[in-house]
Amino acid sequence: MGSREGREGSKGLKGLGGGGLVLVSVLFFVGSLVLVNPAQLYVSPDETANAFFATQFAQTLSLAGPDDELAGQFNRLHPRSTLVLDGQLVPGSFLGLPFLYGFFVMILGPMVLWIFTPLLTILAAYGWRQLVERYTTSTVANMAFAFFLLHPAVWYYSARGLMHNILFLDLLVLATWLWVVRPIGGKVAEVDRSVWNDLLSGLCVGLALFVRTSEFLWISIGLVLAGCIWWRSLSWRRVRAGLFGLAVGLGLFFLMNYLTYGHPLTTGYTLGTPSATELVVSESVDSVALLPFGFHPMNAWRHFSTYAVGMFWWLSMLALPGFFLLLSSSHHRRNVRWVIALATTVSLWLVLMYGSWEIHDNPDPTAITMANSYVRYWLPMYLFTTPMIAMTIQWIAARGRSRLARGFIVTTLFLGVLGLNINSVFVQGQDGLVKMREELSDSAQIQESVLRSTEDTSVIIVDRGDKLFFPHRHVWYPLRDEATYDAMPALSQATTLYYYGVTFPEEDFAYLNRSRLKRMDLGIELVETYGDESLYRINSP
Repeated sequence: MGSREGREGSKGLKGLGGGGLVLVSVLFFVGSLVLVNPAQLYVSPDETANAFFATQFAQTLSLAGPDDELAGQFNRLHPRSTLVLDGQLVPGSFLGLPFLYGFFVMILGPMVLWIFTPLLTILAAYGWRQLVERYTTSTVANMAFAFFLLHPAVWYYSARGLMHNILFLDLLVLATWLWVVRPIGGKVAEVDRSVWNDLLSGLCVGLALFVRTSEFLWISIGLVLAGCIWWRSLSWRRVRAGLFGLAVGLGLFFLMNYLTYGHPLTTGYTLGTPSATELVVSESVDSVALLPFGFHPMNAWRHFSTYAVGMFWWLSMLALPGFFLLLSSSHHRRNVRWVIALATTVSLWLVLMYGSWEIHDNPDPTAITMANSYVRYWLPMYLFTTPMIAMTIQWIAARGRSRLARGFIVTTLFLGVLGLNINSVFVQGQDGLVKMREELSDSAQIQESVLRSTEDTSVIIVDRGDKLFFPHRHVWYPLRDEATYDAMPALSQATTLYYYGVTFPEEDFAYLNRSRLKRMDLGIELVETYGDESLYRINSP
């Protein structure tokens, strides 16, 4: 795109200035709070576990739950996304998010669990705007800011902010912003404050790896490639400060793993491996291999087509021509091309790495929804498309013959994209946030009733209802497992035992009482029904 067209396009976009960006931020923030509820219920087991352990850390400075005699006796007595270690509940994933959020809960209170992610994402979007402006124009940067916050994937997972992925993305963006833009400057008491840019940048990278250690390989390679490309602008002083910040972040990773699991290299995903030595070897060779889920390019292309191109088709249509417009931009041409090459390499890696994996988060394996793991794993790739979308809109606007026409084109396109984004995030599909809010409201009523009908020390066997009753009750999952049936006699002797799940047909209910449970001197009785699900008590007849 020529410089005259860039300037003409910019004239038609003056409306998206400071006031417009504030409105976008407010819309994003308010929309991200749609799932807030007084019952403190969350959509997924991961979010429920992260909320529990963040609160636990805020109260005790430990990510391990309190000693639990029942949990020590029955190692399966824990909800999904958690594990039992020496009679204590511990996280079943990485520790970075509950550690960081727990720290801020300790200072600011429990509302942090709902608002921290949207606020941090707005700060990251501001940093992203300055990064884009450095390589393009302020017009493109302003639109990239808006499309960052309002991208369906970013907006959706900011509302579900206790998933690791959006925090990971925010920390990487902030690290890049601090290193490249260097917003902290000047001298105070003869101390050069700009060194804080490099130190905090390294810290953000270390914290990002603390949050999602599984991304270690591509981040490491990306840093090496970036260092090779821009080595002329590096100095030992800057590298030393950045490495020190990185060491602090990784030091927290090693320390919290040691305090929680007993070994600095053990995580919730690797707990229970034979030894620390075997862990290091096996993880470095197998789980953190170049492509840990195999190399299946056709699968990767199919998943990419579905969850990147097709799911957000209106953004894909704008991003594709924007890629070539950005590539041919005359503004900092050489730097832009290096940045595009690096972003493209990272995107291809993420597509091949995660796209080769068959993931079915939904009970219906054919369901294609925003809640599928591919969407959150590919957040960095979606982010890279935002300046491309902006470039296309600017190019289209430049076709207008007057400032009024250009402004009309931009406004129409922006509102069209916004409407489709809102529909995708809040309305469309079974995982839209409005439907999720309704389900959480219904779940809160069920939770209240079940807690009234069960004892504080009771155990509830569940299939997918652990997120409703934990941490108020002990939970065991699932019912349809031989280990569960084998444990029932001992569980019923140790405490009061219940089952919550899909209501049994009459013949199944009779079979359990006549045969399956009767052989263990147990019986089952209905307590209460809630729609398609029921609460049952299991005890000696």
